[in-house]
Amino acid sequence: MNNLNTKTVIDFMVENIAAAEVFQKYGINYSNNSNCNISLQNLCQRHHLQYEEILKELNLLKGKVPYLKNYNVWDLDLLINFLVEIDHPFKKENILFVEKLANKILTIHGKQLSEVEKLADLIQKIAIEIQHHITIEENKLFPYILFLNSPEKYPENKLEKKPFLADVLKKLEIQHKTFFTLWNQIKEHTNHYQLYADIDNNFKLLLYKLKQFEEKLHNHIHIENNILFPKALELEKNYLKN
Repeated sequence: MNNLNTKTVIDFMVENIAAAEVFQKYGINYSNNSNCNISLQNLCQRHHLQYEEILKELNLLKGKVPYLKNYNVWDLDLLINFLVEIDHPFKKENILFVEKLANKILTIHGKQLSEVEKLADLIQKIAIEIQHHITIEENKLFPYILFLNSPEKYPENKLEKKPFLADVLKKLEIQHKTFFTLWNQIKEHTNHYQLYADIDNNFKLLLYKLKQFEEKLHNHIHIENNILFPKALELEKNYLKN
């Protein structure tokens, strides 16, 4: 276990995903790789946050690791199955719903609210990126990781014995950064999901779904960047040695 003064945001998240609630409260991005090499203490100093207060709230979570969300102890077969069968369907279904709802609002309010067109365009862009991201994972990346984890169970997923993960993970990391860039633009464009006080119900639903989707997206990227991918790289390293 890392020394408390050197523990990063990622360390806290891997130990207990419930820490996400604390980090969200203080605007700390827990799925961003840029925070993986800086201690939480230094991060707080850099952004003028109260480290002792945040640490106190994180300590209250000890012993409350939700078993069904303790992804770091899951076998990779189970973790990938969760991503494919539960997480990906949620993303595909909800980003499609959000995209259709944004277009509906654009049709109704587009002439009165010029910013709706920009919002619909951003949502369409991120929908395309997410669909592409899921396709790469389910068709290329996940089958290979399943083989590395259990070669006897998935012999059909075997690739030529040479490094494969580095290039694929680099592409996915670029996509993750694109997600963050587009989502930050969405938040800025909607005043952090509080665009107007008197918006209609369609708009309220859209803002709610966007906020919900962002939280799910951060969790997804955390699971991949901080748990699945490092373990997969270690498996490939051992596989190529033998």
